[in-house]
Amino acid sequence: MTDPLKLASEFPSADYAGWRKLAEEALKGASFEKKLVTQTLDGFSIQPLYTKGDQDDATRLIHDVLCASVEPRETVTGWDIRQLHSHPDPVVSNATILDDLENGATSILLRLDASARKGREINSGEVGVDGIALHCLADFDCALKDVYTNLATIALDGGAAAIPAAAMLAARMVDEDGADEAAPAFNIDPIGTLACTGTLPCSAEDALQQTAEISAELIDLFPLGTAISVNGAPYYNAGASDGQELACLLASGVAYLRALTDTGMAVDQVAGAMAFNVAIGTDFFAGIAKLRALRLMWTRILAASGVEDASISINAVSAEMAMSKVDPWVNMLRTTVTSFAAGLGGANSVICLPYDHLIGLPDGFTRRIARNTQLILQEESNVHRVIDPAGGAWFIESMTRDLANAAWARFQSLEKTGGILFALTKGSLKKDIETVWHTREKRVANRRDPLTGVSEFPNIAEAKVTCDAPDLDAIQANGKARQTKYTKTVGSTLSSLMEAARNGATIGHMFTDLYGTSAAIIIPALTPHRLSEPFEVLRKRADSHKAKTGAFPQIFLANLGKVSQHTARAMFARNFFESCGIEALTNTGFADSASAATAFANAGTKIAVICGSDPQYGDMAADMAKALKDAGASRVYLAGHPGDAKAQYEAAGIDDFIYVGSDVPGICRTALDHLSGARGDK
Repeated sequence: MTDPLKLASEFPSADYAGWRKLAEEALKGASFEKKLVTQTLDGFSIQPLYTKGDQDDATRLIHDVLCASVEPRETVTGWDIRQLHSHPDPVVSNATILDDLENGATSILLRLDASARKGREINSGEVGVDGIALHCLADFDCALKDVYTNLATIALDGGAAAIPAAAMLAARMVDEDGADEAAPAFNIDPIGTLACTGTLPCSAEDALQQTAEISAELIDLFPLGTAISVNGAPYYNAGASDGQELACLLASGVAYLRALTDTGMAVDQVAGAMAFNVAIGTDFFAGIAKLRALRLMWTRILAASGVEDASISINAVSAEMAMSKVDPWVNMLRTTVTSFAAGLGGANSVICLPYDHLIGLPDGFTRRIARNTQLILQEESNVHRVIDPAGGAWFIESMTRDLANAAWARFQSLEKTGGILFALTKGSLKKDIETVWHTREKRVANRRDPLTGVSEFPNIAEAKVTCDAPDLDAIQANGKARQTKYTKTVGSTLSSLMEAARNGATIGHMFTDLYGTSAAIIIPALTPHRLSEPFEVLRKRADSHKAKTGAFPQIFLANLGKVSQHTARAMFARNFFESCGIEALTNTGFADSASAATAFANAGTKIAVICGSDPQYGDMAADMAKALKDAGASRVYLAGHPGDAKAQYEAAGIDDFIYVGSDVPGICRTALDHLSGARGDK
């Protein structure tokens, strides 16, 4: 039957060679590789176009392997919408937990405060800092009041005190109705703790053995739960590439796999006791490929270990590295991308961080936005209705394969040199990650990787986001009042830890009896970073300047000619300097140097930026620079690449140039130093 609409039949067939020829003609001599091919941090390239010819036997198998590792029921229920809770007051946390669970969240993550995570008592100065003050069973009772723990997964972030915290939660849950149906995530992870904090309370070998023994007991009590978290977030948030994070996840997973099977647990039971925590950045397709590659590679490891029905539990979380403190509302876009990528990539649970996560404690509105981001993806977009929805896309299949190959090679290298713990303790892994971070930092600084609201389209007049400041003294006093005195020595088995918790033992007491009071391992921890860091440091300096003087540090835009002639570079210059908090004083343009110099003198600033077109620069730039210097400008910039005229412009008094590829924070730091008359971060 012929097509009456003739939608494609009258067009000649297309092939890659024909497309490539047209693309190179459009480039007009520019390099195809430099303009259209993207080089990733993991060493492989991303092509501008993929075809069926790019697929091989490996990519054709990816979708089948991933489908076999996913439970079909997940297409009905969707992934677990997990909300992070860290308000220091257990009573307030309980109210926010119930609000989340009643309005769409399906599980919660309880982050213990800094004091509890380090195994310290409630009289520590870090009570209520960066988490909930959960120190005894009564605190857990407050936080989880009226929560049906058999219906909603309760996950923990207990840091170095993960085992005492797990015992505390187990004691709280085990006698409840439906405990055999509960699926808690205890998230014991000494390897991740060592990477994140640089310390462990016991030797690495003892930590792994104890983790294995306690995990085996936890899984006996809660067969549907997970005991161990294999956490990749500390690596990614320190600047690691996707391939590096995946390699660290695999190496850590294998270390736990060996430790638990050494206790006598069956390998398939061990696999079910572990959950992987993956940080997802704002590279949408890379996020999808990362989760698919992890599922693919871990399935391969389990198959090699004798697991026939291989499965993997993945929790995906918005990467803190990708979020910003300035213009935090843009974080809503970023976390939407991370959550969408996580859903398409096959995550079993997803944490969408509130947009003000980096600033302070979220309120009801910011938690609702984070929660509803996922609800919309599920209920309106139906992202979860298809297993591996990205499967079959030639680009994503190729990216999954290439990323898996890169990560697998890094994983093998880690294993050959002694494993993940050896790489952490010797510092080689930290060094490798820092190398990648410096590359990221450079790409952000020259805006090759733009950050909306930070390095692009900044708004220095934005209203500041404020967050709740709880009364930590009152929270500490209430916590002390809930505690009862426990003087007995705590045993090292899960049952003895749970019994001690029921009788009033605190996390600090259990931690001290288990490990003592001194760290057994101290190494340089991975340094967490955020892409927006260098800009935020300068924005903070500019805000301090405004607080002292009533105005932001300012530069004057010496715009040449008509608006149509200077507007492109004037806008470029304004974005350039305001991304670092320096206000650009603009105008409609000047016909001659004298009028520009007069306006500059009246502006009351020290720095001017000449903005115009290349032909205008040839005619006016030198005279303009001289006039501005005569009018009192102590520093003059020119917006645009000087090319061969650099020496001529410098001789005329132009001090520096701003153009695409310039080091924005570096140039703005010099400008701020000049405007403040001081050096360094003020």
